[in-house]
Amino acid sequence: MLRKNIVVVAALGIAVGISPLASIAQEKIQGKVVRTKLTACQPRANGGGCAGTLMLETNVDGKAQQMPIKVDMDTIIRKGKDFIFLPATQGSAVAVTYKVEKGEKAATSIDVVPARP
Repeated sequence: MLRKNIVVVAALGIAVGISPLASIAQEKIQGKVVRTKLTACQPRANGGGCAGTLMLETNVDGKAQQMPIKVDMDTIIRKGKDFIFLPATQGSAVAVTYKVEKGEKAATSIDVVPARP
């Protein structure tokens, strides 16, 4: 009986320890930017400085789906080696690395990529 309790307590400890890690895990998704909304922009020499949202269109099981992605001032947006502003991504194929914050997808980096045929 004591052994069973120790196993249960250990399993709960591991589950609780993993939960915070899941909230900071980053994921990557590709799609086409169909719309952007700029809410603030203070350009920085090393990238970033624009905040707003972008609407990303992805293809899932042959069906187009759109998802909003929050972009904050620290999000780095690149096209090749150049830094670009959020509105310049509109109409482009992009790879977005994001994390989920308070139920929202929040971009940590955005890279313009070659469009898929």
